[in-house]
Amino acid sequence: MAPHAEDDTNSQSNGDMSNHETTLTNGETPSSRVLSHLQSYPVVHDSVEGFKSHPYGSKTLALATNTYNSVVAPFHPYLRTPYSYVAPYIEHADKLGDSTLSKIETHLPIVKEDTPKLKEYALSPYTYVKGTWADEYKKTQRQDGLVKQGIVLVSTELKIVQDACTVFLSYWNKGKEQTSKKVEEVKQ
Repeated sequence: MAPHAEDDTNSQSNGDMSNHETTLTNGETPSSRVLSHLQSYPVVHDSVEGFKSHPYGSKTLALATNTYNSVVAPFHPYLRTPYSYVAPYIEHADKLGDSTLSKIETHLPIVKEDTPKLKEYALSPYTYVKGTWADEYKKTQRQDGLVKQGIVLVSTELKIVQDACTVFLSYWNKGKEQTSKKVEEVKQ
């Protein structure tokens, strides 16, 4: 039986397409661990709430809910038997997805950060390039024009390559230092 198998004729005006009150054949309520886990991330929650609060988003969700209720919902009684065969596999996939998200959280804790902080991280390359461009533009002693723009473009690219090499070499040297310390420990 599909998660929304009960015939629910009342339309949901807030655009929430989940139907947690519906009971399945064995009395459980439908839920997804993966979706609730994703909803716990601030950036996902803020994005969904922003979509729901936007006029176009709420109209889209209302249209989708109405379409679902009028087109898909009448077929639920016919899908109960096929769904009963597939339900254990879906639940197992849901458990695997939830455990995968938990592992991702341990390796990438940034996914649990607040939305403004994630925006700052996402826009940091743009901010860096924009700041480098502005610095190089100020340093160039030419009249404004195409020649100055070309010189600034080349000098900005060279500065970015220089900074990238500096970061790479500092990372490499840190690895070399750690390796040499381990070699010294083994020798002793």
